[in-house]
Amino acid sequence: MRERFRVWTETLQTFGLEVIFEERHDFKATLTRGILFGGSKLYQVGFKIYRWFVNVRIFRDKTLGVQVIAVGNLTWGGTGKTPVVEKFARELQNAGRKVAILSRGYRSKPPPLHQLLLNKILLREDQTPPRVVSDGKSLLLDSEMAGDEPYMLASNLRDVVVLVDRTA
Repeated sequence: MRERFRVWTETLQTFGLEVIFEERHDFKATLTRGILFGGSKLYQVGFKIYRWFVNVRIFRDKTLGVQVIAVGNLTWGGTGKTPVVEKFARELQNAGRKVAILSRGYRSKPPPLHQLLLNKILLREDQTPPRVVSDGKSLLLDSEMAGDEPYMLASNLRDVVVLVDRTA
């Protein structure tokens, strides 16, 4: 079963890459490109509407009262975002700034399934507080609970608070 799933995902990934780089020209590839193009146009229109709402102050920005540097939302994994965060944190620390890192905690242990289902059934928002990986003095969570990247950042960066919150 696992082997079949691996083969299927590799086949799907290969198909996706061939479609994106226009190496395939059959009906399925053309249809997929059309759907992706249409989806990108819908996203573009939706984002322009959202920006208009922000500009006319219907949607308001939320301030945290501190400076924030956001690293991410550029692409998926493997592009070096975590080392960039570590470098930023070190440089800011060396400049005398207090630094805290908030991560989504990819691959961290999720809340119990029954809790997630109950929240969905009762239409409740997740009120789980952020997990503290490091309080700036010691590691408080292992890599399984925190996720491998937040754990690595907390291990490498002393005097930096590292938090994990899936809604981040």
